[in-house]
Amino acid sequence: MDTKITFIKTSKGEDESNRITNYLSNDIKRAFCLIDNKSTVKVLMKRAAPSLSESLEYLLQELINGGFIQDKDKVSYVANIAIPCDMRVRSDDKIYIGRERGGRDRHNLRSTR
Repeated sequence: MDTKITFIKTSKGEDESNRITNYLSNDIKRAFCLIDNKSTVKVLMKRAAPSLSESLEYLLQELINGGFIQDKDKVSYVANIAIPCDMRVRSDDKIYIGRERGGRDRHNLRSTR
């Protein structure tokens, strides 16, 4: 494992760290607790307890496979955001981009329906 990798917690990992879920065994939890979203693997290895340091790479790989952590440089998520029905753009709506508004205030952005 590359020692320059910085791991971050995924949403599943955040749920685990906030005690919403309880999927991890004791040793993996100990390794998971080392993840602070900013330290490299090299720093994590120095910080780990001697009993954990030999198996840390294996435990980190288990956390990756389980979807609890991921490489900070390879973040792959898409936010699913629900759009309220009244905020959706219809084909007859006027859409203003940037300075095209011509000085109108925010309350007059929608066209009359």
